[in-house]
Amino acid sequence: MNIVYGGAFNPPSLAHIEIVNKLLEKYPKSNVILLPVGNDYNKQELIDFKDRYKMLKLCFKDNKRVIISKLENEIKFNGTINSLNILSNSYNNIHLVTGSDNIVEFKTWIRYEDLLRTYPLIIIDRDKIDVNSEMEKFKYLNVQYERIYFDSKINSTMIRKDLNTFKEWLNIDVYNYILKNKLYGVDNNV
Repeated sequence: MNIVYGGAFNPPSLAHIEIVNKLLEKYPKSNVILLPVGNDYNKQELIDFKDRYKMLKLCFKDNKRVIISKLENEIKFNGTINSLNILSNSYNNIHLVTGSDNIVEFKTWIRYEDLLRTYPLIIIDRDKIDVNSEMEKFKYLNVQYERIYFDSKINSTMIRKDLNTFKEWLNIDVYNYILKNKLYGVDNNV
């Protein structure tokens, strides 16, 4: 199985690392493909892809089961389904990881029905969302999904807003990279 875990990773935090480790532990014969969004993804405060990519490399430098994809920076974003279809040309048995907060928004995703029909989900169960009730709305698509419980107070938005207060939520190499490259409005006085 190849597990695709997409996101902004802006910045990658200890919560992202914990989720990857949980996935690798639960699915010991699998790889995790991290799929950071490209620069053309319309998200506020998104720093350059090259920096997010390098920080992910720092987080997983010693893990041969983690693949960090440049795909969404190399193509025009046309929905997660498009990215998964492209990845399926190189990787078999793809499953998509998504947070329970995203399942509430599935109907806004590009070609969401095709995505839900084609790719099994691994739902990170958090945020007190009733996953089974939400997934019942897509029963007609015969969606395959599993749930993994994960709850964390770590939040990339809070890290971006106050790096000094929340630096313990980051891998030390990522923290040092942010300081060295003066990302997220950092100056040398942090």
